[in-house]
Amino acid sequence: MPYILDLDGTLMDSIEDLGHAINYALSELGFPTYSNEEVKTFVGNGSLNFVLRSLGENGKDRLDEVLALFMEFYSEHCMDNVKPYPGVLEFLEKNSGKCAILTNKSAGQTMKILDKFNLQRHFTCILGGDTAPKIKPSPSGILKIIEVSKWNPSETLMVGDDVPDIGAARAAGIKVAVILSGFGRSNELLELKPDYAYKTFQEFANLTTHE
Repeated sequence: MPYILDLDGTLMDSIEDLGHAINYALSELGFPTYSNEEVKTFVGNGSLNFVLRSLGENGKDRLDEVLALFMEFYSEHCMDNVKPYPGVLEFLEKNSGKCAILTNKSAGQTMKILDKFNLQRHFTCILGGDTAPKIKPSPSGILKIIEVSKWNPSETLMVGDDVPDIGAARAAGIKVAVILSGFGRSNELLELKPDYAYKTFQEFANLTTHE
């Protein structure tokens, strides 16, 4: 079975670096900063929306400035503390060549993180928020990966941790598995009735019997 995998909250625990970057950008311009748990609630639908949520209603007029500071800092520091979740490295070794990445993170940042752990070799296709036709929940990235990788849509599984992953998979007509320990809210994910739900990536890797 081929797998289209999300990055943040699914394969990689990146919250510490995201938190450092957004708090740096906010503090530089005099905005309040956040705990990592609060930062988790901002993730989803790409960097622009991430920064927008961190600003709230009162700071939207400074969006461009905060976004620029965040992107510059995060691009330099996206590898500082990031780490694969338990089970990820073993899963990728076992399924090397049957995996692709679809993330709303920029392709440059994605490649830096994958390079840190020598993981690029496992993927037939890697699409970021700035290289996919549109960001999730658009199905266009999934459809492009399936076309490039020459996969059968009925055999392909999207694996993610948030609402945009489910939306993209549904719109593309493929099945979706969610990891409930990522950045999404478990109750929201389960309400959307994904095809499969797992507490952790490790559980997903151990129980991968969808063929």
